[in-house]
Amino acid sequence: MRRPAALAILALIVAFPALAQEEAPPPATDNVPAACTVPDDLRELHGSLPRMADLLRRRQPVRILAVGSSSTAGTGASNPARAYPPRLETALERLLPGAEVTVRNEGVGGEVASTTLARMERLMAEWSPDVVLWQLGTNDALRGVTAQAFAGILREGADAARGRDLLLINPQFYPRIPDQGVYLSFVEAIRQVAEERHLPLMRRYDIMRFWDGLPRPAIMLSEDGFHMNDLGYQCMAEVLAGGMVRQVSRINSARR
Repeated sequence: MRRPAALAILALIVAFPALAQEEAPPPATDNVPAACTVPDDLRELHGSLPRMADLLRRRQPVRILAVGSSSTAGTGASNPARAYPPRLETALERLLPGAEVTVRNEGVGGEVASTTLARMERLMAEWSPDVVLWQLGTNDALRGVTAQAFAGILREGADAARGRDLLLINPQFYPRIPDQGVYLSFVEAIRQVAEERHLPLMRRYDIMRFWDGLPRPAIMLSEDGFHMNDLGYQCMAEVLAGGMVRQVSRINSARR
C-alpha cells in the first residue's frame, strides 16, 4: 500500500474504529454500482475541508448545505429521496460509521449563480452550516452570462462562505450543448477560481464524460436527455462522498 493512502486510512481507523476492516474509502460494497467507478485522478477533490475534518476528529455533528440548481434539487430523479444530497448523507454516514452528518438540500431548478449566491447567504445566516456544496455553471452558460461575470460571482461566494468549507461542483457533461466552447469556458472558470481560492472541486464534467466514453456506458441521464436519473445521482453522491472522506482523513492524519 502506498504511504499517503496508508496514512489516510489510519486516520479514519483511529477516528472511526468500525472502518478498520476497510481497504480504502469508498468501499466496493453496500450497493455501490460498478457504473460509479472513475479513475483515481477524477475522484480527487484537491482543495481542503478543514472544518469538516476538525468536527469529525472531535466527534461533533457536521452540517452540510447543498445549494445549486436542478442537479441539486434532483430533477429527473424518481423521487426527492433519490437526489444527490440525501444519497450523499447516506454515503457519508456509511463511510464514517458513528459520525453524525446532516445534508440539507436547498437546490432550486433553473437558478443562475447570482440568484443562488443571494439565497446561499441567507441560508448560511439562518442555518450556519459547516460545509457548503455549490453546484453551478450550467444555467449561466445557457443563459448568456459571461464567464468573466460568472467567475466574479463565484469569488463573491467564496468570500461569503469564509470560515466554512466551500466545495464546488462544476457543470454536468452535456454532449448536445449548443456551444461547447462557451460551456467549457464556464468549466474552466470554476477550475481557475477553485485553484485560486484553494477550494475543493468535484470535476463532474470530466467524471460524466468518462462514464459516457466507456465501451458500454450506463445510462446516467433521465428521459429528457439532460437531467441526471437515479443512477446518475447515486453515482454523483458516491464519488463525492469518497472524495470528501479522503480529504478529511488526510487532514486528520497530518495532525497526528
